[in-house]
Amino acid sequence: MEIFQTFEHNGRVLQLATYEPASSPKPKKATSIRAPGAGKFEIAQINLSDGFTLTAQVSGKNIAYIFTEILLKDGGQYYGPVTREYIQADRNKETGGISRPDWGDTINLSVKLRPSLTLLTDGVDSAFAFATPTGYGVAGCWLDGQYTSAESQTRARITFDSDGTLHVKEILAIKEKGMRSTPHALKPKPGDTFAPFVQVLTSEDNGKWKVTSALSTPLTFGDQPLQLITEVPMPAEYLAGILVQDLDGGFTRKYVPFTVQ
Repeated sequence: MEIFQTFEHNGRVLQLATYEPASSPKPKKATSIRAPGAGKFEIAQINLSDGFTLTAQVSGKNIAYIFTEILLKDGGQYYGPVTREYIQADRNKETGGISRPDWGDTINLSVKLRPSLTLLTDGVDSAFAFATPTGYGVAGCWLDGQYTSAESQTRARITFDSDGTLHVKEILAIKEKGMRSTPHALKPKPGDTFAPFVQVLTSEDNGKWKVTSALSTPLTFGDQPLQLITEVPMPAEYLAGILVQDLDGGFTRKYVPFTVQ
């Protein structure tokens, strides 16, 4: 693991390091057949007002969920998601016991953003906590990362409670076998560490985004429990935008830049 970027914010040192998975999945064979739930939609031009109101129009079919998202700019790369939140639809529908938004063919969005920086701390060190919301209409969030003990190293997921205190609810080790994953509960021991994943996004010429992973500062399990904290965003350049997920889980993005002084 090699540190390639260091930030300082409010007296905290936040690191980013290269991530090398133990084994890389075999690349999928190219196919010209579109999956039945693939997105058939368009994100029209988006705008961000001085009051951080984001407006956009999304039209088309096979839209599952729509999120707002903020990314941190660093040269030609972007890190995130600094924040990611579900946009609630005017109507919902239930499929298989799961509540989903009921979008129309044309969706006019106007959403108030709340730029902030969420960190994970062990009481001594701090790391970027670019978490993902637990689910549509569900409070709480989860954060993936690399868990290291004296015996092994594995991918893990920390789920944080939904009662507003942002304490750790559970920790799961995630072992990937082919296209499937088998989670099981982890009981941290003093000295074990957890380094949160950070998405590294690079814009490509075809309008798509290349997404890889990095690691933030390793945090140590000890006398104090890991806890999420929220601070004002770092002075930097950012992207704010719309993230649309289709019925097959694929993402389409569109952003507008802004700066925090």
